[in-house]
Amino acid sequence: MTEAQLPTREPAGATVAERFDHHVAERNQRSARAAVWLTAGLNLGFVVLDRLLTDDPSKLAVLLADRSAIFVAVGALFVAARQPWFARHSAVVTGLYMASIDVALAVMTTQLGGYSSGYYAGINLVTLAAGLLFLWPTRVAAVTHAAAVAAYGLANLPGWEPEQLRDAVMHGFFLTSTAVIATVGQAFSWKQARQQLETQAAVEQTKERLEAAHSELQRLDQFKSAFFANITHELKTPLAMVLSPLELLYQGELGPLGETQKATIRSMLRSGFKLLALIDDLLDLARAEQAGIRLRIAERDLKEHLGSLVQQIEVLARRKDVELTAIWPEGPCLIWCDQDRLERVWINLLSNALKFTPPGGHVWVELRGQGDGVQVQVRDDGPGFPADLAPKLFDRFYQVDMGGTRRYGGAGIGLALARHIVELHGGTISARGDIDKGAEFTVYLPADRAHFGDRAVEEAPHSETERTPSQGDLTRVAVELGAKADYRLLSVAEATERRVVERDVDENQRLWTVLIVEDTPDVIRIVHLALRQHFKVLAAPDGLKGLELALRERPSLIITDLMMPGIDGFELTRRLRAHATTKHVPIIMLTARGAVDDKVMGLESGVNAYLTKPFSPRELLSTARALLDVQETQAELLLTRQMDSLETLTGGLAHEINNPLNYIRNAVARLQMDVDEVVKLSQPGSEGDPSKLTALAQRTRKMADTAEAGVRRIQATVDLMGRYSREGYSRLEREHDVWQAVADVIEVVRPAVGRSVEVVTDLQGSAVLRCVPEELHQALSNLIQNAIEAAPDGTGRVEVSGSVDLRQMTLRICDNGPGIPEEDRQRIFQPFFSTKGPGRGMGMGLTITRQVVAALGGQIRVDAVATGGTCFEVRLPLQRARISQPLG
Repeated sequence: MTEAQLPTREPAGATVAERFDHHVAERNQRSARAAVWLTAGLNLGFVVLDRLLTDDPSKLAVLLADRSAIFVAVGALFVAARQPWFARHSAVVTGLYMASIDVALAVMTTQLGGYSSGYYAGINLVTLAAGLLFLWPTRVAAVTHAAAVAAYGLANLPGWEPEQLRDAVMHGFFLTSTAVIATVGQAFSWKQARQQLETQAAVEQTKERLEAAHSELQRLDQFKSAFFANITHELKTPLAMVLSPLELLYQGELGPLGETQKATIRSMLRSGFKLLALIDDLLDLARAEQAGIRLRIAERDLKEHLGSLVQQIEVLARRKDVELTAIWPEGPCLIWCDQDRLERVWINLLSNALKFTPPGGHVWVELRGQGDGVQVQVRDDGPGFPADLAPKLFDRFYQVDMGGTRRYGGAGIGLALARHIVELHGGTISARGDIDKGAEFTVYLPADRAHFGDRAVEEAPHSETERTPSQGDLTRVAVELGAKADYRLLSVAEATERRVVERDVDENQRLWTVLIVEDTPDVIRIVHLALRQHFKVLAAPDGLKGLELALRERPSLIITDLMMPGIDGFELTRRLRAHATTKHVPIIMLTARGAVDDKVMGLESGVNAYLTKPFSPRELLSTARALLDVQETQAELLLTRQMDSLETLTGGLAHEINNPLNYIRNAVARLQMDVDEVVKLSQPGSEGDPSKLTALAQRTRKMADTAEAGVRRIQATVDLMGRYSREGYSRLEREHDVWQAVADVIEVVRPAVGRSVEVVTDLQGSAVLRCVPEELHQALSNLIQNAIEAAPDGTGRVEVSGSVDLRQMTLRICDNGPGIPEEDRQRIFQPFFSTKGPGRGMGMGLTITRQVVAALGGQIRVDAVATGGTCFEVRLPLQRARISQPLG
């Protein structure tokens, strides 16, 4: 096998191991060739050195014999490197070659001083050369270099003399160190070469996959463009055949229609025209990507055409209170162009400017000459866009507003199509903008026709009367629809439309009110048509305005989109549910996003029903009625429950007020009698008994105390009702001693209840808490009063105990009364629930107590006592944040 026959390229489809073997063989073959020529050249030079270092003929003969053996080894390697089996055994063959040279050099040292010979350096050179030239596995490198050291040591051992010990140790150490370094270096090179090859293979595989993916993406992109072209082409004809009968219906050609029917057909026509415009844009965009747009050019006056278009659009701009200003040059601006195609560019730029410009804003259109062409500039003072996004605006389907709110809508086709049309005319289009500083679009068009080439298949007629419709496979109806003014300027009309739905004359007579929160006017109109017979319809264009309108108008039902400006439907629902006035209003989410995750998120945020677009008006109306029926049923059920609790509430209120009134009535009667008695005893001539006067004075004071206790209890009842009924009141937090508050409450409540009950207190530690003292007193009063009233009169006992640790305080209030049944303990904190029966409480005290404890960040629970009675336990954290929400 000749050298040329050795493979220089890796075999196709080889594994990493096979590629590495090939790499090793190729590397060692190149190194073998280098070693052959280096050894041959250096060996000749060392022959001269041998002659200079020795004159002994016998020694010189040995040296020459060794040199001859080296030449033989060189020849053997030269031949072996060209054999087929060399690729499989390149490391072993080159290792044997270098070892043979080491042996020859070791024999030379025996003739030139043994261990003291300077020729040991030749072995070092061979070892280093092997480490640099050849790619060996670690075992071959270790054996070869160890053999070199061993050959030196063994060859000189027979002639060893004691005075050579120093040189033997030194030379042996250097030879061994060189061998170790060369072995380690070759092991590292072997491993690194393998890793590099593996990395290269991985990179090549990745590159192949990327190239395949890129080719597939290109194929899919071409397929997608062809699909767009085909499907939009097929959609235009049936859509035109739908729009034509609708137009006849709307014009009354098929019989008279009412206003409701006309409004419905008008909305259908508008949506049909919008869909037709979108299909046209998609079709042209697909044609542009496939170089399928053919221009029909003629020399036109751009100033005249653009001026006429601006006049038509100016009327629409005034609807939005946007000022449209045009700046024209002197004289005509003649250019060769496809006027109809360019009109779509101007309409797109103007509709975008009007859409993004808020009411009261300004839009400018300026036409001026620019070199050998013309320049058209459209700018506005709207919200603008980040400057770094300017190049992306002309990408297909890209929009600045790509998030979930979809504030400005659109499909991201218009500017991409505008760029294609401008480039077909040999021009350029660019954008410039900044946040809150408006946007500016500039179009440059050359005036001549030389740049068109074969893109202009024919010259268009100069007059409209000469123009004939293009037949192709589209019907005449579609062509006629394409020429309608409202179809041409539909995007501008959408951008400037401020009126969403017309108000019904009799809308205030409707039983219910529905709020539609939707940023697409056409959807609002459809929902309005579906619900107007049963609802007064309100509309909001975005989430924030919808929230404001809902809080102000308090509608019976809310229908919201998901993707909206301001805040999306999920956030709107969460805010409505968090507000007291709208938390119970039914909400229907009506959106095009029908994924399961979206539905789950909607229901979790508080939506009552989730409908997807396109939707059935009957389904929407049925869902709205069902939700309102459920709401009315719940309201009736709540009313029934409230009426059922009216007896308990009324009885409890009567009890809470009647008993203190009896105290006051009896005390006042007794006071009246005692006053009369004192008057008699104080009259002149009467014999007043001092002891009797003293008894009357004591009884008078007791009656006054009784009357005062009754007044305090009535006041407490009034305060209780006021605290429960108010939405909130001004509160002031401050540090307060809880144990002192407990003692004060006991002193106030025990005489007011008027029962002979023993109250024992055991309050340990210092319980100082930051709170609203009035609220804490109210909670403690409810618990202590309930315990005293539950304990038996005469033998009753109430134990109030408290403890404090590093983090919280614990208060327990236990009585020896009859206790609370297990089933009642589950409901004890519910509003208006009471175990006392009619006339003995309102059932609000424990509800308010729980609210107070929760506001303080604590917990309250009720437990049964094994020996009979009830025990309430309150745990409050001593270190807590300030109260942020008032009690309800």
